[in-house]
Amino acid sequence: MIRNRVFRMTSALAAVSSLVLLLYVPAPAGAASAPSSASNAPAAQSAAIANEITLEHSGFRENGTLYISLRDLSSYLDLQLLWNPDKESLEVTGLYQAVSLKSGQAEAYTASGGVITLGGETLVRGGVTYVSDKLFSKAFGIPVSWRGGSTFSIPYASRYVLTRADRQLFWLNREYAVLYSGRSGMVPRYAGAVQAHDLDWVSMSARRINDGSYAVDIHNVSGEPHLSNTRWRLLITEGSVIRQAVTHYWNPRMYGLKEDVFAFQGNLVMMGGTTLRLVNPDGHIYKTYNLADITGIDDAYAVEAVDTDFLLVRTFQKGTLILIDRRTGHSVTLYRELLSAEDQAWLEAYPDTEIDYPGDGLSYAGREGDALSFEWTSFVKEQKVHFTYNLPPFIF
Repeated sequence: MIRNRVFRMTSALAAVSSLVLLLYVPAPAGAASAPSSASNAPAAQSAAIANEITLEHSGFRENGTLYISLRDLSSYLDLQLLWNPDKESLEVTGLYQAVSLKSGQAEAYTASGGVITLGGETLVRGGVTYVSDKLFSKAFGIPVSWRGGSTFSIPYASRYVLTRADRQLFWLNREYAVLYSGRSGMVPRYAGAVQAHDLDWVSMSARRINDGSYAVDIHNVSGEPHLSNTRWRLLITEGSVIRQAVTHYWNPRMYGLKEDVFAFQGNLVMMGGTTLRLVNPDGHIYKTYNLADITGIDDAYAVEAVDTDFLLVRTFQKGTLILIDRRTGHSVTLYRELLSAEDQAWLEAYPDTEIDYPGDGLSYAGREGDALSFEWTSFVKEQKVHFTYNLPPFIF
């Protein structure tokens, strides 16, 4: 009843190829890092030769002014856009300069109180905001040449990964792994260096913890042919990186490995290899778990659930879900408790070195009282099954 592994291998390789394409973030690294603050934008220096780009919307001239879609071009220039409802203005924030714009006005206002004359009003047409090309040359030091239609030329190559949480903005330099952060409409400042190298196919996200603290997650795929996955979680408090955790997964097989849960009872979940820490927003370590010591398995882990009395963690190589009693430190490998003897034998006979090795397939669905719910699809018959694991008053 075991599946044909040639078919499984072919399907898995196709899936991995598709995943790789989805993960790819095409932006070459540059050579310079931004200072913590600047009152004037420096001349464009990211690319010695102008890069020709095609935007979604065409440019046009009106009353002698060249107009360009602000959102389209900003993504190529490492600029972040955010509407300020209190001031009814659009904020354009870069590493060296931040300005605000209003529809119908021919000026941009800098974070330091300066005024930049654009030579043409900011226009909104068909839901698209168009600005004068002078915004980019005067405010950000990047001249833009129009080649006709939607084709433009810029002496700049994107070198940052961008994200935001509410009004807090973040930039990660691809080459030097340096993080910058600041409020929208303000020039950002240096937040810290990430313990990273070989940033290649990289993505980043951020979440707000409280008024002064944020968590930033970074995921990188590197190597040739991109077999290494690395995850970072950074704790940023009052504008500085005060803690960071990193886990390396030396294999392209990431199927079924979920992102680490975010937090529990106000403590940030920070997974570093085999060490799990629950960290207060101020950086104080509330609790530390050495998962290799607890489980006896020296592997990279992902954290799927944290509750008052238990943890659910998954090993990377074996792909098995493990329940840990937070009070006693004992652990249970759940598939041995929930799956039939036949299914356990099927899984244990399947080499975990194969790219399509499925892991145990158990998915945590929540708890009701002391009953933990799990969803599972059988290996051979592909039937969906619901399991319940009951926690006694004192586990084990």
